Amino acid sequence: MSEPTQKLNKFPIAAIVVAAALAFLYSMVLAKLGRDWWTDENYSHGLLVPFVIAIIIWKERHLLAWTVTLPNVALGWIGVTAALLFLIAGTLGAELFTQRISLVVMVAAVVVYFFGRKLLSLLAVPFSLLLLAIPIPQIIFNRIAFPLQIWASQMAVWGIRLFEVPTVRKGNVIDILPKGGIQSISLEVVEACSGIRSLVTLVTLALILAYFTRRRDSGGFANMTRADLVRTALLMLSAVLIAVITNAARVTATGVLTYYYGKKATEATWHDLSGWLVYVVALAMLIGVNAGLRRLIRGSNPESSSIADPGPASRVPSSAFRIRRVIPLVVALVLGGIVVNWLANRSEAAVERQPLSRLATTLGDWRQRGNEIRFDKNVEGVLGASDYTMREYTDPTGRIANIYVGYYATQRTGSTYHSPQNCLPGAGWILSDPQVVTVTAPSGRTFTANRYTIENGVYKEVMIYWYQGRGRTEASEYRDKLNTVLDSVTRRRTDGSMVRVMTDVGTDGAAAVIAASSLAAGLADQLPPFIPE
Repeated sequence: MSEPTQKLNKFPIAAIVVAAALAFLYSMVLAKLGRDWWTDENYSHGLLVPFVIAIIIWKERHLLAWTVTLPNVALGWIGVTAALLFLIAGTLGAELFTQRISLVVMVAAVVVYFFGRKLLSLLAVPFSLLLLAIPIPQIIFNRIAFPLQIWASQMAVWGIRLFEVPTVRKGNVIDILPKGGIQSISLEVVEACSGIRSLVTLVTLALILAYFTRRRDSGGFANMTRADLVRTALLMLSAVLIAVITNAARVTATGVLTYYYGKKATEATWHDLSGWLVYVVALAMLIGVNAGLRRLIRGSNPESSSIADPGPASRVPSSAFRIRRVIPLVVALVLGGIVVNWLANRSEAAVERQPLSRLATTLGDWRQRGNEIRFDKNVEGVLGASDYTMREYTDPTGRIANIYVGYYATQRTGSTYHSPQNCLPGAGWILSDPQVVTVTAPSGRTFTANRYTIENGVYKEVMIYWYQGRGRTEASEYRDKLNTVLDSVTRRRTDGSMVRVMTDVGTDGAAAVIAASSLAAGLADQLPPFIPE
């Protein structure tokens, strides 16, 4: 048995203890991440990522052992401290992405702490796979998904018309009149059909495919030669294009079939079957592109190995796994886990409030029109609000405006405000002309809010929204997040709300802005009994 392997066999107990401490520290993060992998189709590939990472590490275990250098304790502690701060901040602010990125930073810090910095470069692919399996923040996700939705809609309309099928596009909605029919069918190109789901999965598969088809071990960055690194980058870029093209083709096929077969072409069976077909075709294209790139990008001396015996100095140091290195780290991880679990599970301060159903039917010159509007149960489940109200109000001129107030009693469980920048693009709205405006309430207090012009087909409206709670009113959701962390520590409160006002632009945009601002001002003054300060 080689010396590196012997050294590796000397620290299974230390590895198990450290792994158990990490599992304790990140138990809630891992449980929520696992549930998201199981339920979120955009990241279902995350269920396979841990197994792929394990295969890579096991396959390269001898090379990894030879690459170990002296432990970098100081840098390791810096990384551990940063990861703990990220985790605590993410827990207090109910920001899942920050908590999950903390996990990646922590694992990297532990690697450096025990094995030195050089090993990180060899583990670049496993760390990249872990990052690709972490759901990105919704606001970023929708900034990617919405352009893909519009692009897929445009390409689908172009493809449908090639088959001489009459169609009209309104934003991301395609209207098709079935052959011989009298009523058009609307096809909404939602994010699931925009390519984003297969895009995330295909980029991950591209990285895996490139790594396992590299020509030789290099012992360098990601254990790839320069030629293999270039091929990997090109293959991952190709995966983006393949995902978009195949999904546009899927929407085109659905549109053509809708013309000939009507609503049957949009039913779940065809939708699910076409989804699987897209994956198969996209994967086949990805394999073909990889084969072509391997022929074009050969590199130099592909048959020779650049890995040489690094010599005794680079072999696993016998002091790397001494108890005096393991115990301080384990203690820090366990104490961090106790603090994080206490912060996540401690009770919040009780606040008294009235239900939003009692919100006044009169807001200044505005009067409520009709009854409260309620979402269906599925939408309510996605929103996760503790209480909400959505209504229409009308002013003396007959102008109609819509308000929405979503209140969250706590944000520690992961349920938090859904910014209009997240929700509206997914429903086909285009947000433009962003501004931060000052609103003056009848009481005389002023606050800043976001104002947008939003469009969806023939609809064009002015929207004003802000975040209100715990005596604070903010336009920036990032500043509101920081305040949530601060208030969680100092006041044991994470409650708050998102407030939105919308009205039709009509023929006078300036009048619409004035009307929306007037309603926003009147609404803000009425909210404190429902959104405690």
